[in-house]
Amino acid sequence: MLDIKAVLFDCDGLMFETELISQQIWKDEAMKLGLTLPEDFFINITGSGGEELNRYLSSIPNGMDLFKVMKKKRFDISFWSSIQKDCLNKKGLISLFQWLKQNGYRIGICSSSHRTYVEALLSTVSTPLEYDAIVGGDMVTHAKPDPEIFLVGAKILDVQPAKCLVLEDSKQGIIAARRAGMHSCFIEDTIQPDHTMKEMIEYQTENLEEVIQLLRQSARR
Repeated sequence: MLDIKAVLFDCDGLMFETELISQQIWKDEAMKLGLTLPEDFFINITGSGGEELNRYLSSIPNGMDLFKVMKKKRFDISFWSSIQKDCLNKKGLISLFQWLKQNGYRIGICSSSHRTYVEALLSTVSTPLEYDAIVGGDMVTHAKPDPEIFLVGAKILDVQPAKCLVLEDSKQGIIAARRAGMHSCFIEDTIQPDHTMKEMIEYQTENLEEVIQLLRQSARR
């Protein structure tokens, strides 16, 4: 029997359909600067932040120049908060949150992005999502794949790491969940699992809706 007391959500690409929009913005701005993005660019930046992200972008010619432009455009709160209601929702988003609350699970949102950005995305959901904590990238010292953000989330929720299930769509997030000593479920968005991820992924579902069945089955084992 899998004893899960809390579910920790990533945000971009997991709860909301933002990664494809984000990737297009990166590509458009790179083209304006005459930059060619490496083939593994999005694998390396998705779910990352802080020193980890800066280190990677610094390794790319003019990568930090691109980042300065992107910080303004990618996290433009007015743009994201003005998007039509529910058009960014991933399949099963509302139903999973409602089911978790009805069944007594603690809920945390642990995103590499700043809290204000996460709140802007949450404002686009027509049915307010009930959760117990948000931990943004601006609230921790180390970004994923460091486990800090998930460990902080578990501490706020007052749940042991071993009793947390992390829902992620990025390599950095899956690694962070493993390092935190938590269970993980990968839900593919724009990143396909490589060899390292496949070794670390404990569960995998097609969408958020299927997480309900996963938790039901796990509780019966």
